[in-house]
Amino acid sequence: MFHEFDASYIDVRGDGVFALFNKDKVYNAIVAAITFKTFSALEFVPLIKKKVNIDIGCHIGIDQKTVLVRKIGLKRKNCRSDRQNEIWAGRPINMASKLASKSNDGELIVSDRFFKNLESDLVLKSCGCNSVEKENLWVELDVSNERIFDFNYAYMLKSYWCSEHGKDYCNEIIKLDC
Repeated sequence: MFHEFDASYIDVRGDGVFALFNKDKVYNAIVAAITFKTFSALEFVPLIKKKVNIDIGCHIGIDQKTVLVRKIGLKRKNCRSDRQNEIWAGRPINMASKLASKSNDGELIVSDRFFKNLESDLVLKSCGCNSVEKENLWVELDVSNERIFDFNYAYMLKSYWCSEHGKDYCNEIIKLDC
């Protein structure tokens, strides 16, 4: 799914998925996250719970800042490539993981430095089909007292893609990165 939204790098570790997007792909990143959480809540989690009685859910965090990567490990001629792993240097990966841990099932939490890039009402407000007016979709969270974060505010999105307008919104939002 993240590949379809032009993620630069995707990795699966255990039960977690890690995707990196270039800084000019802010809207692709948010659309991928909303699509992933919508799929998880409406398709994947119900299917798993129907087959197996386990507690499963989806927690998503997004941060934005410079990330450095370097492959380290054994590198010898004719050596297996799986002995080299990426090492990620920079706080945004750690911050995104902490935001995901702070979320409840079905919530998406983003840092204020990522959120400030979301300027379009297509991302900030609902389509309005369930109410008279388009409503704000995001709730501000004060995380200034939580020493684990290097920012003071985060923003939480509890909603999913609208079943009537979601696909059109998704396509229009992606165009914002062009």
